[in-house]
Amino acid sequence: MTRRDPSSHAAAGITIAAIADAALAIIRADGVDGLTMRAVAERLDVRAPSLYHHVHNKSELLDLVARNAFDQFTADKTAYEELTTVDEWIELTRSGSLELRAFYADHPGLAGLMQSKATPDRDQGAGSRAELIRAQIEALVRIGVPEPDARHLFEVTARWSLAAVVAEQPEDLFADGLNLFLYGVRARLLS
Repeated sequence: MTRRDPSSHAAAGITIAAIADAALAIIRADGVDGLTMRAVAERLDVRAPSLYHHVHNKSELLDLVARNAFDQFTADKTAYEELTTVDEWIELTRSGSLELRAFYADHPGLAGLMQSKATPDRDQGAGSRAELIRAQIEALVRIGVPEPDARHLFEVTARWSLAAVVAEQPEDLFADGLNLFLYGVRARLLS
């Protein structure tokens, strides 16, 4: 029987979740520019080649981060699954956007990365990001918004929030802009 090198991916027990968590920790400390395969390997206490079993290059690593960056927002996903009114959607979107802004502020460069990966079909894949997006769109459909309009409304809301975060608006300016934006959304939904 051949013994595996203890730094191999199987022996080290590396998982996609562990890689994503390590990558987010690096982004929090050093920004997106500080994220490298070597830095993730060091954080996981393995050799860099061990990571290549799961992610082949930095581009795939960034895709992994984009798919799994929202694991901590499972409560929001559950709340979207339970809401039944426009006002509940507005309030949950407001609180979630403020929480998301704080998350992005703690992870320099991540909002720009997420904006660069914003595609109309991003709810179709796997990962916490797609699950949260699906829950938001399904909530809008449940409160009476036709699916194409729900997708459009989600895109407009998400892109406004991301653009405001990328612009590094102060928290009070972001909150005021968000309130004005959501006031307009509410008026449109109730008209």
